[in-house]
Amino acid sequence: MAKRKRGGFGKFIGNLGGNPYDRLMSQFERTVKQAGDDDDELADQLNRFARIVKRRYEEGEIDDEEHDLLIEEVEDAHPDDKSFARLGDGSDEFYDSDDIPDAPELKVGKDVDLDDLLQGSRSDSAGSWGADEYDEYRQRMAEEFMRESDEAIASGDHQKVQAQDPGGGRVFGDDEEEAEKMKRKIMIEEGMISEEEDTAEESEDDDGIEVDEDGVEWWEDEDGQWWYRPPDEEDWFAYEE
Repeated sequence: MAKRKRGGFGKFIGNLGGNPYDRLMSQFERTVKQAGDDDDELADQLNRFARIVKRRYEEGEIDDEEHDLLIEEVEDAHPDDKSFARLGDGSDEFYDSDDIPDAPELKVGKDVDLDDLLQGSRSDSAGSWGADEYDEYRQRMAEEFMRESDEAIASGDHQKVQAQDPGGGRVFGDDEEEAEKMKRKIMIEEGMISEEEDTAEESEDDDGIEVDEDGVEWWEDEDGQWWYRPPDEEDWFAYEE
């Protein structure tokens, strides 16, 4: 059966745009707004944002001039009047500091739950650095997801992975479903969509499907033809009386 169009998620993807500098500037504005009058929270968030700006420059997404412009915005908004290294002055004192922690080591070869992976780092006994690294990694995943989504939509790659199905548009595969769950989890945590919107969209996807006492799913298409899918089966079968 073909999946229904995801309203809120599709709208979010459609509104994505701009170059990396523009997206970073928007992220900076959201950071300042979300911190409100909490100077300690604002200082922590701006310190993390400055490290993200440096990383984007090292990855070649922004040039040295854009880097320095973003750092200037951070310094102007920083409640502690903190200064950060500029590329124009040839100083990397802030980014070369021994206090900057290494990125967390990820388990390779199987699905990784970020909450479980970094649970110890986020505990009170581990201090604040573990929580900071988790937030940075989650933020980076969200930004990479947005960038890859732009590219996929522009190239049409999102339409290539489809299985045989009476509706013609349903995508099967545990990997696709797990990736979708991870993307939605990140979007909820980042405040891009609410849990209520996510639940409503999921319920829309299952609209029209009925499940009998044996666990068999039933669906009637527009022509009045009934289709059924037994438990543990991926494909739908036409019902013939």
